[in-house]
Amino acid sequence: MKIAIISPSKSNISETFIQAQITRLKGEIIHYHTGDIPTYLNDQLLVGELSLWDRMLYALQKRTGKTTLTPAENTFSRSLKKERPDVILAQYGVTAAKNLRVIKSLGIPLVIHFHGYDASMYSVVEKNKEAYLSMFEYAAAIIGVSNRMVAMLREMGAPAEKLHYLCYGPNPRFRDIQPNYTAPHFLALGRFVDKKAPHLTILAFRQVIEQYPKAQLRIIGNGPLFMTCKDLVKHLHLEEHVHFLGAHGIERVLTEMNDVCAFVQHSRRALDGDMEGTPVAILEAQLAALPVISTIHAGIPDVVIHEKTGLLVEENDVDGMAKCMLRLLNEPELAASMGNNAQARVMEHFTMEKYIASLQTIVENSTVN
Repeated sequence: MKIAIISPSKSNISETFIQAQITRLKGEIIHYHTGDIPTYLNDQLLVGELSLWDRMLYALQKRTGKTTLTPAENTFSRSLKKERPDVILAQYGVTAAKNLRVIKSLGIPLVIHFHGYDASMYSVVEKNKEAYLSMFEYAAAIIGVSNRMVAMLREMGAPAEKLHYLCYGPNPRFRDIQPNYTAPHFLALGRFVDKKAPHLTILAFRQVIEQYPKAQLRIIGNGPLFMTCKDLVKHLHLEEHVHFLGAHGIERVLTEMNDVCAFVQHSRRALDGDMEGTPVAILEAQLAALPVISTIHAGIPDVVIHEKTGLLVEENDVDGMAKCMLRLLNEPELAASMGNNAQARVMEHFTMEKYIASLQTIVENSTVN
């Protein structure tokens, strides 16, 4: 089987799931990427100088109203005709919507993998309302990474029989971590964006310092709110307690997880509607046997069981999150118990192997008429 994966970019540090699909799915995998309409196939540039004939033909078609595909779409179409994939796996609903005309014109089966903003951000959903309905009708399968997302897609018009709930799997290397549950340190990991609300995690941690003056909050990541959060830490005089580590790959994350008692993330729905799917970092932390302190948001309650594998509070409940952090510091044996429960549950339900095997089945079944 030949699988064509299409995505808006080649490599994004937060999109580990795409790399996992490319390296772990069975069959011949080719990757179209970069731009609304892909401009690269693997490492080869697709878009070149159009011939004079191509430009004249497109201008004539556009003038007469008979054009169906833009020059970029025609370039992508020609490549697909040459490569002849059995199925296309589109990363993000928006990607599928923008490339639907090409895919549909060639009759290639389409699997749409939604991840977060593409199913929740108000402007994105409104702008693509009609396009989404068209691609829902054409798609062979539609994947949502949380139960909440699947329900939202159904409300948008996705047929129930095409919908699949499929949560990511964490990198198995996180199973080798041995956390120090007695260390008064917390780890946060993720982009500095509204839906991850790093400033609310910092505000909750401020209350921890009052009882544990040696506590630390270590944050890996970068993004639009990075300098705002640094200013907040300076304003609160927490420079010795909150450490901004910047964006890092898996090696640094593995190192940091060895010396913390819990993972913290205050996800919430942003004002523009943007939501998480199911945060991969939370699954990674649980596989590392870390208890998770987070919020009742999107797919988080699917993977974190309150009072068993972690502690959950309502979105924007800063005081509640602070109490959870203090509770685990006061009860390191509870942190260890929750962490071990979390690891066992991930191993049972959310491994990378289970994720890829389920995705493989969905993709293969999509080619069956």
